[in-house]
Amino acid sequence: MEREGEVIAVQGENLVVQFCRPTDCEKCHACMGGAAQRQLMVKGRAQIGDRAVVEMPTQKIVKASALAYLFPLLGLMAGLFLGSWLFPQAQEAAAIAGGVLGMAIPLAAVALTERRRRADQTWQPRLVRIIPATSAEK
Repeated sequence: MEREGEVIAVQGENLVVQFCRPTDCEKCHACMGGAAQRQLMVKGRAQIGDRAVVEMPTQKIVKASALAYLFPLLGLMAGLFLGSWLFPQAQEAAAIAGGVLGMAIPLAAVALTERRRRADQTWQPRLVRIIPATSAEK
């Protein structure tokens, strides 16, 4: 998936690129928390005001979504079921405790492995091309 944004700062060999929410999802607010603008740091060379096209492989976006949403949800559901099944005498309390624990384990696993994903360049957005400010205005 490619997105185009504006270079708003240059910090050494890193660019701070600001993205505006796409107009086709202004009403949804599902992505980016409904905020109008987001910033991202990416390696590259450009000048302030240039347009930067940044890419994140679709496969990695799907995997990141599964890590952040699907696995904790599955853990919650499994914990609810196992808690109520293992402790039928306190079914409601056991289901709640099992659900919390079932969701906490995948979230903790994601948090513990986050440093490795941050270091892996395949999980990082990459600069595809720069559109100089003079070309973008024409």
